[in-house]
Amino acid sequence: MQVAAAVAIIMFVAGFIYFMRFADRGTGGYAPAGGTQNYSNDTFVSIPVSESGPSAKFFTYDANGTTVRFFLVNGTDGKVHCAADACDVCYPLHKGYSQSGDKMRCNNCGKVFAINDIGTKNTAGGCWPSRIPIKVEGGMVHIAKADLESKVYLFN
Repeated sequence: MQVAAAVAIIMFVAGFIYFMRFADRGTGGYAPAGGTQNYSNDTFVSIPVSESGPSAKFFTYDANGTTVRFFLVNGTDGKVHCAADACDVCYPLHKGYSQSGDKMRCNNCGKVFAINDIGTKNTAGGCWPSRIPIKVEGGMVHIAKADLESKVYLFN
């Protein structure tokens, strides 16, 4: 009886670890940036600044058949911040980020990042929200399609 209980506990823990490591977040909560095509041109995807707020909003972009996920969120510094929904290190597990107050949390390693730091270069190495440069102008957030397409490797 004790052996059976031990085996059951080991199986449960192994299943939990497997799920946490390999579960795909799917597309729940993502808005296709393609849905903003009426704001886009050949070079940029442009999203109204009003789409960004204190809660992260997640988008997708179809880069020649690969779905690139990214998010916009307003910081306490009054700026719009943008990054890929994948980090520079943990990206192979495809777990992305979630928001906790004024921080974004890596869903794989648990490291947290101040929203005001999102969109800056990774100078420390290690886990970091992968930077996507943006330009805010005329009430729109402009993201170069080439910058989104350069993130394809994070989502393969």
